[in-house]
Formats: sequence, structure tokens, C-alpha cells
Amino acid sequence: MPIIKNKSTIITTKLFKINKLDIEFDNQAIREYEVISGTGSGAVMIIPILGDNFLFIREYAAAINNYSLTFPKGKIDDGESILVAANRELQEEIGYKANKIRQIFSLNLAPGYMDHKTYIVLAENLVPSKLNGDEPEDLEVIKYNKNNLSNLLLESNNIDSRALASLYIYNQITNDNNS
Repeated sequence: MPIIKNKSTIITTKLFKINKLDIEFDNQAIREYEVISGTGSGAVMIIPILGDNFLFIREYAAAINNYSLTFPKGKIDDGESILVAANRELQEEIGYKANKIRQIFSLNLAPGYMDHKTYIVLAENLVPSKLNGDEPEDLEVIKYNKNNLSNLLLESNNIDSRALASLYIYNQITNDNNS
């Protein structure tokens, strides 16, 4: 296993910290890496299911200066568990809470240079419940029938890759359970 010989912080912002790592490999080769770290405990992305529908949101994405189709998501606050954070984000972003909720996977985003982890949570048995969130505008909630997602890619040109990965994971889990 390569050894981190030196680690130093290059810059810290409100959301991120960039570290410089000097890493030595088994063959004595030393390489410098820059790693982006989140400042919190990771994030949640929730797959909300209401009846036969997935509930997506359309939300402004500053990095692409456009709206993106995604699932409800957000930062895990200090002291919060994954499932508590997921249920809070559901209430803030789509106005529902889940009576049945479970973590189904965790994603490492760009692990070659980012140590951020997103926990994928399945939320079912939804009931109306609204909390105020930190979004600057109301989010549009979009329903897609979970048995017919064929139009999803045709109708949406900006889809959060974590949402696509979440759908794949969901399909794998439900197919395994139906086998």
C-alpha cells in the first residue's frame, strides 16, 4: 500500500479543503497529489418513492449555470446520523418525510482526487411534512413512474450523475430481491 509521507493544507473554504499529499509507492516513486475534502461528514442523496413514482427535484446547479434533475440531497449536519439527515432533507426539499427509510449504498465521488462520500438512502411510505430549508428558491418536484423511466434521458439533458448511479443501484437491489 502506498504511504502518505507528507500532508499539508493548501486552502480552506466554507465548503472544501484542498490538501497536498506526497505519496511514496512500493517502487520508491514519490508523487504529489491534490485532494479535495469536504468540511463535513458527507452528504445524503435520497431516492423517494411515492406510490409508483420516483420524486426528483429540478434545482439550480451553479457549476453548470443551469438547472439539473436530481434527487433530494444535502449535507449531513454535525451530530446528525445519515437517516436523520436524509429525512430532514426530504422535508426541506420535497415536503415529505419517510416512515420507512434505509441506507442502501455509499458512493465515493472521483476518489482519485476527492474524498467526498455520498450516502444513498431509500425513502418509502412517504407522508406530507414540510420543514424550511436553505434553498434560495422553491424546488420543482418532478414525478417519474418507477416502472417506465425511458423518457427520463430524453426529457432531461442535465441529470446529476449521482441520481443516475442511485437509479442503477436501486434497480440492482430490487432485481436481486425479485430473483
